[in-house]
Amino acid sequence: MDVIPQKVLFINAADGSFRVEDVKDNEVIGPVDYALKYANDDNKFFFGSGVLAGSVIPGTRRLIFCGHSPLWDNFYISTMGGAAMVFRHLGINYVVIENSCEEYSVLKLKREKDKLSVVFEPLNPEEIWRGYKGKIGYYALQEYVFDKYREDYDDCIDEFGKLRILATGPASLKTNMGAIGSAYIEGDKPSSVDCWAGRGGIGSKLVQKHRIVAIVFGGDYKDDSLANLDEFNKYFEDRFHKSMIQKDMEVTVKYRYDPKYDSGGTLGVNYSTTQTWLFSFNYSSVYLSDEERMRIHNDFIKKHYLKQFNEETIKPRRFKTCGESCSAVCKKMRDEYKKDYEPYEALGPNSGVFDQRAAEKLNHYVDAMGFDAIQAGGVVSWVMECLSRGIFKKEDFGLSLEPRFDWKNFDVVKDSHNNAELGIQIINMILTNPLFSKSIRTAAKEIDKKYGVKSINLAVYTASGSNGCMVPNMYWGPGLFSPMPIMGKYFQYYKYSIADPYKLGKKNVERMIKELYSDNSGCCRFHRGWIEELMQDLINKHFGTHIDFYSHHKKLVRMINKNNKSVFWESERVIDIIFEFLKKFVRENPDDASAKEWVAKFEKDKYRAAKEYWEEIRRGISDALEE
Repeated sequence: MDVIPQKVLFINAADGSFRVEDVKDNEVIGPVDYALKYANDDNKFFFGSGVLAGSVIPGTRRLIFCGHSPLWDNFYISTMGGAAMVFRHLGINYVVIENSCEEYSVLKLKREKDKLSVVFEPLNPEEIWRGYKGKIGYYALQEYVFDKYREDYDDCIDEFGKLRILATGPASLKTNMGAIGSAYIEGDKPSSVDCWAGRGGIGSKLVQKHRIVAIVFGGDYKDDSLANLDEFNKYFEDRFHKSMIQKDMEVTVKYRYDPKYDSGGTLGVNYSTTQTWLFSFNYSSVYLSDEERMRIHNDFIKKHYLKQFNEETIKPRRFKTCGESCSAVCKKMRDEYKKDYEPYEALGPNSGVFDQRAAEKLNHYVDAMGFDAIQAGGVVSWVMECLSRGIFKKEDFGLSLEPRFDWKNFDVVKDSHNNAELGIQIINMILTNPLFSKSIRTAAKEIDKKYGVKSINLAVYTASGSNGCMVPNMYWGPGLFSPMPIMGKYFQYYKYSIADPYKLGKKNVERMIKELYSDNSGCCRFHRGWIEELMQDLINKHFGTHIDFYSHHKKLVRMINKNNKSVFWESERVIDIIFEFLKKFVRENPDDASAKEWVAKFEKDKYRAAKEYWEEIRRGISDALEE
């Protein structure tokens, strides 16, 4: 098989030297392939785009970050919307950074007239994070870098800005939960549509391992070979009998606007549909009856939290993109606040916050500090429940507020604001108390050892190896707690319709294979409705290759899974989430004999049953990979 043309920029952060090499491995068709084989060392930082980033196809400009995660303690993939729109003008596909700068620095990448430049410029990030032009943290650093270097990129191609900035916040310096944020340039400043490579602690790796706090790039390279709209339209019309834009509009209805729910985006559609499946109050809602959870949905979500969102964002159509021309317009805005389901759930209802003003305040602060919002939300909600149950006292950790976690006596505005303020205090505690800086898993174990308590039984995470962990995505499905090699993304079956653990394990593998069609192609998974059917043809026909996408990505999953270090559930709360899921599943599927058997096993001995259930998921994963 011929090699798809790809170039790699290698940078030595220790001395500033760099070189560009062609990819010579015909098994590398995308960034995940390359990173796993050649940039998975702890001393290497990798990011890059897919081979279609220069095309006219919507959703193909995602920037992919891969490598060893300090949080998961294994290979990880994190992605950022729209950033490859500008990155592609560097004329390279991938960047590999090795070693560390002597001082904290900004990395400047630029291509001008076929010449690539790589420059490191030192700065004191903590001084900038404290405040710049009325902003703090990540937002301050992004603005500062833009103001200082914008003129250096005046001759670059302008597509959603002549430059793009990847920036970090204090969380990347102080914790293992740091993310990398970026917003496209709009007019004379970064827009308010910040996008995040949020999961896996990759910001922490960039800052702590390489002493790079921000990266800015732009260029004048253009690849006209991918600009033929007629060519790509034909691929869509041959497969779907629809134009590219027609098909893309069809598969992105949820993320744009779905008339079935008179709402849109992940926040609008998910809160319209989760109802009795919604997590709230640190997952303790799983112990409530369906009727009680429906009361929470009706009184707190439908009549207030979702209503606010629909009136303020959906009705006035405050929709933006991530920084490329895209029919999904998935970024749902209210002023400077971008609304997505996962962060507004982890730092929303699951943290006892059901008011948009309160959620905006908490989420925006977490973003300013540069955290993975889901991971931070898991810590916030866990600490809140520990406080509400008296497992430890607020004075033990310098907190001044008590959580309001009694849903039966909950003032949806007043108590939400109290919990948001407490959430901000907890975030500051994480940044200043080393006990909490590694992860929720490490913090729970150290607190339990120090105070002789069992806070770990309220902590919700999946574990990897001795120290790695990940707070799951905010869906009540057992797939989100599976022993897969990468957790915290959608590399598993995340819906509610499978209770059989062996079948679930096999389904997890199928989903991971298909999800990698998107990540390894540098594409946004919101377009997976056509990606998983057509990407193989797009790549093969345009580049003249003969790649079997399913076989290729199944092999890739096997390679990733070779170092699977998943650990059985360490928290009673996680076991109860599975147990309560099975009971709810039986209520809704009374003829499912397998689910009934599992409920009986859990009722007899939930710990033994949970271990058996977990092992059956793992057996399904193993068998699916061997088939």
